[in-house]
Amino acid sequence: MASKQKLMATIDPAIIKSLFDRYRNGEYQALLAQTQDLLETWPGEAVLHSLAGAAALALHDYEDAVRSYRAALDLRPDLAKVRNSLGIAYLRLGRLEEAAASFHHALKHDSQLAQAWFNLGIVHENRNRLAQAADYYRQATRSNPVYHQALCALAKVLWELRLPEQVEDYFEKAVAVEENYLPAHLGLLHFLEQANRHEQLRQAVARARRVLGEHEAVRLFEGILADIDGEHARARSLLEAFSIAPADTLQRHSERLRLARLVRLCDRLDDPDAALGYARNANELSRQLSADKGIDKSRFLHTVERRRRYFTAANLKRWSEFAPADNRSGPVFIIGFPRSGTTLLDTLLRGHPALRVAEETDAVGSMVNRLAGPTDARLDSMGELSGEEIEALRLTYFEALARHVPAQTGILPIDRFALNTVYAGEIYRVFPQARFILLLRHPADCVLSCFLQTFYETSANASFFTLKDSAHLYDRVFDLWRQYTDLLPLNVLQVKYEDLIADTEPTCRRILNFLDMPWHADILAHERSARERPLIGTASYNQVTRPIYSEAQGRWRRYQAAMQPVLPVLEPWINYFGY
Repeated sequence: MASKQKLMATIDPAIIKSLFDRYRNGEYQALLAQTQDLLETWPGEAVLHSLAGAAALALHDYEDAVRSYRAALDLRPDLAKVRNSLGIAYLRLGRLEEAAASFHHALKHDSQLAQAWFNLGIVHENRNRLAQAADYYRQATRSNPVYHQALCALAKVLWELRLPEQVEDYFEKAVAVEENYLPAHLGLLHFLEQANRHEQLRQAVARARRVLGEHEAVRLFEGILADIDGEHARARSLLEAFSIAPADTLQRHSERLRLARLVRLCDRLDDPDAALGYARNANELSRQLSADKGIDKSRFLHTVERRRRYFTAANLKRWSEFAPADNRSGPVFIIGFPRSGTTLLDTLLRGHPALRVAEETDAVGSMVNRLAGPTDARLDSMGELSGEEIEALRLTYFEALARHVPAQTGILPIDRFALNTVYAGEIYRVFPQARFILLLRHPADCVLSCFLQTFYETSANASFFTLKDSAHLYDRVFDLWRQYTDLLPLNVLQVKYEDLIADTEPTCRRILNFLDMPWHADILAHERSARERPLIGTASYNQVTRPIYSEAQGRWRRYQAAMQPVLPVLEPWINYFGY
């Protein structure tokens, strides 16, 4: 019995080495079978359980991986790397809480385990907690400065957080560490293109060609550069000469970018049928990307409908009175509907030295979540808010806004987010002195542009995959807006996109008068203002750097056959807004 126990307590190191060799060679099925066989003799060997877990993880049998890793940890609780691997298995199963717990346990045993910091970043990114994800990715790069995956992930999250100052730097560091790392090249190229840094983009494309050769990512951005250079027919030819098989998220984003650029090119080259075809394909990829994140249109439509049902004359009569305790003037909001010209107005106003525009921040969202709850569960009790509670909501808003536009004497911050239109009721409840600039565009042009454009994956943007859904959302949003203006004394200036491009200076003077601001000639230097912005985070990023143009006005008429089914939904709004 003693000799058997001794046998079971020891295993030939050569066997362990051969098992690791099998793992490195990708012989996962054979490794799994061998470790299971060996465990009958050496059930107390943590390394065998761990290798069995690694094989199961590689074979995508995540439940079996969890069992094997937990068996290893029962024997050796101090194995930090095994705890990290267990967290990865939980992560693949979508069990985020258990994954996070495993990664934290790993760090208790090895605080410098960069992979665990990195994986915590993934967990928080999956939860859409981007600021926390950035902190974890940054810690991973501190633990391992040449961790190219963490450098690249940090760059992408900072980009999503609209903190562009270090994005290029982190992508460049990732490329410097691993020259052939495609996600870093592709992320950098995407970022430079969206940031309108065309000369840096040219250099990055040339380097990518040297490193990656004829890779489709290189061909994609060579086509984009041709478009930037005004060679539109050549750009179309280059981009139509290949396609990118959307086998994973990275490739789907790249193929969507190719299709989106072709939509613009075909529209510019007066080939609306081709533009529509490419838009349908791009929107199908957007639908897949949204589905991967569990995003669909219903959530935002529910948000609109909940407010339509709550904001009635009877409910408003139950509101307690509120007078702000501080002497700050009410905030200014630029609202409207996507593709209505809010980015152009934003860029024009940035030319005024006393104005600071915050682009699509979470300030209203933070306030609304605190007021109504993430599922609107507290919306019905909005009328019962005490003065102290409203003051706390005001503070929540101002603190969130200050992360993007720091409070400064003599500077008027402007909050620009088109679909804050939906939250105008809550904004008025908290800020009765708020001013709204409502940007309007011909409803048919606006809806068509939403369909032809690609957007970030959000519940609101998930309505833009078809013309029918785009028109339906437009109808729902402005039906709610009309309800607000019928019931609440909102301070609103309506501005038409068509006036902004046809009579720019008089329209801007009218806006500045509304804001109690003096005229400043730099308002009209919008191209310079656009070039000086570190990043334009909306779908119009590559349009506002051009001179103000009018070809988008009335564009829907070239697509009249496709628009015909949705015109009955839009015609009441065409009349209501005086088009």
